[in-house]
Amino acid sequence: MPDCLSTPSRRLIPQHHISRGRIMDASSTSLLSSKRRELLALDTQKKSLESEAEAIVAELTAELPDGGPPIGISTPLVDDEGFPRADIDIYRARTLRKRFKEIQNDHKDLLRRIDRGLVEVAALMKSNNDEADSATNDEQQLRSAPKPAPKFDPVTGKWVVKSWDGAVAGVQDGERRRFDDLMGTNDASDYVTGTATGGGINAASDAVTSSPAATTPSNATTESFMRQQQPTEPVVAHLEPFAIIDQVFSNSPASSAGIQEGDVLLQFGPIHSNNHENFSAIAKLVPQIAGDKKNVPIKVRRKREMELGEISDVIDLELWPRVWEGRGLLGCHISKYVDNGRGS
Repeated sequence: MPDCLSTPSRRLIPQHHISRGRIMDASSTSLLSSKRRELLALDTQKKSLESEAEAIVAELTAELPDGGPPIGISTPLVDDEGFPRADIDIYRARTLRKRFKEIQNDHKDLLRRIDRGLVEVAALMKSNNDEADSATNDEQQLRSAPKPAPKFDPVTGKWVVKSWDGAVAGVQDGERRRFDDLMGTNDASDYVTGTATGGGINAASDAVTSSPAATTPSNATTESFMRQQQPTEPVVAHLEPFAIIDQVFSNSPASSAGIQEGDVLLQFGPIHSNNHENFSAIAKLVPQIAGDKKNVPIKVRRKREMELGEISDVIDLELWPRVWEGRGLLGCHISKYVDNGRGS
């Protein structure tokens, strides 16, 4: 990965930092992470185009098997008499040259997008660093500010002091409570006799009963509780075919994954028949996965011949999109699936 896209080391700021009276959220950090992922995906696309361009140039500039002159990148495809050259495949030559021009244009566009992305990342990093420095200065001011007198905590029965961030210091789970919310008395006897506002010991007992800790799930059920709160992906009860693999290139990622020509695509990671958006969702997802150097699970339907006739199997495969010597990051051609009505 290029140095300009690597993650720089930065001073870590605690998540509970308070800056100018408000808790810092993670929105800017999330945006920075998203921009970095976009840059990695663009860089992967750029490398794929460069690899394909190198292969095209190598073929166009190589000597012919019979020792004749190469096809050439821009040389005429006719002989001295104006007739098409008989020693080369004219259609192949024109196809390669056309694709090479497309790659050059796409490469320029990617470079422009990468340049814009780098500027945006630099601006976000500067903003984050400035905000972190501001939070550090604010913390130092709060820590050095005079502290109020200790208060008696009726919940724990202890004297407590105010922490730099306004929480209760000196007791367990005090960081979850605000010192200013404690009743304004400095005499513990008030709570014993019940003269303090709130009803004395009974109020303290009620506070313990109704505290957030009392309603928190036990340790044994916390993990299960958290899982219940997590949003789940919609389940597709029946996967409908939406694409067919009509070409697989040798030594490609698709070939290595075990994909075969004629496989019917049912699912591509989170993408299925209801959300593929005319394959644009796959086009967006593949560079991101390749940039992260991860794999994507796919589900295909494959026909096979049996003695009693033809049957179809549903097969799960793992595809690793990556740069290879051919075109694209997959090494296969996908077309829209059309049901011919004969079943499959």
